[in-house]
Amino acid sequence: MDQTDIKLLTNLKKGIPLTDNPFNAIATELKIPTQEVIERLNQLKKDKIIRRFGATLKPGNIGLSSNALVAWKVPKDKIQEIANHLSEIKEISHCYERTTNNPNWTYNLYTVIHTQNHTTTQQILKELSTTLKIEYKPLYSTKDLKHPQPKEDTQC
Repeated sequence: MDQTDIKLLTNLKKGIPLTDNPFNAIATELKIPTQEVIERLNQLKKDKIIRRFGATLKPGNIGLSSNALVAWKVPKDKIQEIANHLSEIKEISHCYERTTNNPNWTYNLYTVIHTQNHTTTQQILKELSTTLKIEYKPLYSTKDLKHPQPKEDTQC
């Protein structure tokens, strides 16, 4: 990595420009050719400096104000079947199996669900639990600590 790579990565931390040609916008800001931006990103990916290049949506910014990490209690012999089913639900963005070593917490499958409101979230979870015959515990988000809402500017 050189100084240009560092500037490129630093630039990308603020997000991809929402334009028809984001690579052109990045190139202009860095004062390098567009093709060089693309080549450098490909090399950074090849070198495993970056894992992937893509968009990340903040659910709250697109009207999905209710989200929860949901812990599911799934029989071991049903994990793959249940995980496949849950992964097909459009409101579910993640699905992970986790080992549990606590006899008081036997939830072993976790999903993240995003909806417009808690009522919808609760309805979907209840329907899934009934259909799949499994228990669940929703853990609702209370505050986004990674992407806090910016404070409004005040003028004196």
